[in-house]
Amino acid sequence: MSYINKQNTALVRVKLTDIGREQLAQGKLTYNSWVAGDSEVDYNYVKGWKEFVPSSNAATGEFFFYGGDGSVTRNIYSKVLRPKDEQPFFTSFLLNNQNEFIQPIDTQSSLQLIKGVVSNQAADRGFFSGSTVDVGLTAQTSTEFIKESGTIDLSNFTGEIEATPFIQGVLSGITLTATSEDDYIMFRFSNPTLGDVDTPQMTAATVNQFYNITSISGSTIKVDRELPNFSGFAGTIITYYTLPGGDDPEDDYYGLPSLSSYWNTGTLSFDSSCDICVENIPVWNMNNVWTENMAGQWKENTQNYHNHTLFGSEQYAGTKQYLKYNENPTVTLNSNQLSVSYMDQYVKGISIIHYTNSCISNFYGEMFNIDGQSGKLLNLDIPVMWHRRSDGGTASGTTLGMRFVSDTIEKTLSNTDIEYYDLIEFSGMSVTPDAPLAVGKVFPQLKIVVIDNEELLAAMSYKSNRNYSLPDLAANLIPCVDGDCTGCLSAGESMFLTYALQYTGSTGFTTVLPCQRYTILENNTQSDKDLQFRINNVSQLPYMRKLESPSYDGYGFYANQFVLLAQKINKATQTRPNPSEWRVVDYTSPLITSVAGETIDPILLENQNSANTGFELIGSVYDAASANTFNLGVELDLPKGDSYGKLNFGDERLFYGNLRTFIGATIYKTLFTINVDGATLQSSCNTTYTVGTDRFISEVGILDSDGNLVLVGKLSRPIRIADSSTASIELTIDF
Repeated sequence: MSYINKQNTALVRVKLTDIGREQLAQGKLTYNSWVAGDSEVDYNYVKGWKEFVPSSNAATGEFFFYGGDGSVTRNIYSKVLRPKDEQPFFTSFLLNNQNEFIQPIDTQSSLQLIKGVVSNQAADRGFFSGSTVDVGLTAQTSTEFIKESGTIDLSNFTGEIEATPFIQGVLSGITLTATSEDDYIMFRFSNPTLGDVDTPQMTAATVNQFYNITSISGSTIKVDRELPNFSGFAGTIITYYTLPGGDDPEDDYYGLPSLSSYWNTGTLSFDSSCDICVENIPVWNMNNVWTENMAGQWKENTQNYHNHTLFGSEQYAGTKQYLKYNENPTVTLNSNQLSVSYMDQYVKGISIIHYTNSCISNFYGEMFNIDGQSGKLLNLDIPVMWHRRSDGGTASGTTLGMRFVSDTIEKTLSNTDIEYYDLIEFSGMSVTPDAPLAVGKVFPQLKIVVIDNEELLAAMSYKSNRNYSLPDLAANLIPCVDGDCTGCLSAGESMFLTYALQYTGSTGFTTVLPCQRYTILENNTQSDKDLQFRINNVSQLPYMRKLESPSYDGYGFYANQFVLLAQKINKATQTRPNPSEWRVVDYTSPLITSVAGETIDPILLENQNSANTGFELIGSVYDAASANTFNLGVELDLPKGDSYGKLNFGDERLFYGNLRTFIGATIYKTLFTINVDGATLQSSCNTTYTVGTDRFISEVGILDSDGNLVLVGKLSRPIRIADSSTASIELTIDF
């Protein structure tokens, strides 16, 4: 790194000197004058072989290298040292007729600031080979991404549990060789109708569930909660993948091969500092932050279930505050909305997707570069069964995954300069392509993506027992069914509503997390009211199936119980629902199953007429439900007491999906245009210079007001200047 390599042009290599860096650190860096030097010019040799071999055709300043094989290498010029941090001052200069070598920075040597943005496409990073969610994802199965993979017969899932020290699911017939306790295992469940799921192709819309491994003993493992019971499905083979666990898998697994000290603290040797974790960390982090207890998440006297303050990612709660997600917007209803519901505007939880590791390579530049005009968008491909994917309509969806993209309209958080773009459904896959739903925000400056749709957050959670999302509820007020003054909502009261689709029985899947988006209905009238509710729209259950249907194809999920979760509050005294006061009302009936005892028909479930579904909540029913309070701790077997090591919400660390984006960097260039006028600088103090001959320039320096050399530019070869010529040299330095 001492001399400038051979160049075909008079390239200028620029360096901010150590003095310049020191002054920059102190905020004192100035540019006052310039000097043109010929310190590295020997005028006896700089003119090249033409001076010594007049018959040659060598250009002035050019030397030849004759190889032993008879070859000739041209374009060899006088060598110039590269500029250095501790650059000494020049030893000789070009002089004017007053023998001065320092020239002022003025209009003849202009100084300009140039700002520009450079962009490039970052590598597609995630657990899938390419973002092809529109036609089907393919899992990456090398140890660069996962610890190991394998297959297992569904009959091994017997629902066996171990009750101490907390409930654990037991699975036999599985041998893990590269996986450890506290790692995660993901099962791609199937059924005899759909058949084996034993290849990396993840096209089929199946229920995929993550579990935390608590014990490994021979061919038996234990996991953090009860496993489903599929003992009657012998002969159906499914795939599993194991992923690294712990608090920091990005460094403890993905970056571990190259993690070491940034420099040798004993010798301060930088020999190894250039290869510290420079390989591609192939996946992104995910931390799910909840700042309100979910419906039914509360402590009992005998069952001390952990609340959200003990979730695994609460150290990121400050980011939720910083991004203004803790605000509770006031909803103002116009006269046409007084009797209809609206969605809860408070964001209970967010998922922060970020690229955090100890790698020193800046793979994502200074920012995400989002430019709708040039088609530069950020894309997330997530292997979830998204309820708003346009995949054939209700009960017809067969392809796993959904793509979400950055919008093209730049916005700013209120009272801040934090820029963001809405994260929206990819219009080509949305049920409302002209109005795709926003599910989060992309913060290009912060280089993070935040998902704030709690249903998408639930489908991405390791603990929710479902990788499918549920549509919102809608509701409206109706006159009291049982007569005056018996309604479920008195004047001035509000009702929070959500629901759960469950599968009950000794076999099949276990309980899942209820819908995490709350519907609110206010009684702004002067009298009591009842209410009716419904799935907010049709064609938003593409992945739900009825098992008994003659056309059942094995895809998606199913349920045999529909329960409403309801809680009324007086907003004058209470703003948020109490997690311990959600009442459960079972609305399962042949009106939505078609036959008693069967699974729910999604087409009947989404019927918009409550007379056909029985979806009315009246005062007497709500009052009777006071004895049936929803308890999420029991339903999902949440950690309690001293079981801090048991998997909980927020313990997610890896984003199981792919992220693709363009990256950008803002470049600030300081441009110096140095015009070296041969008629002005007619001499040199170089001891080899002969008065009256042409001069050569090998370096240009920028001085501060005290005459310190703060910036130096070295030419790749000395350039000639005659009395009648002017050399225009541009020095640029990037910041």
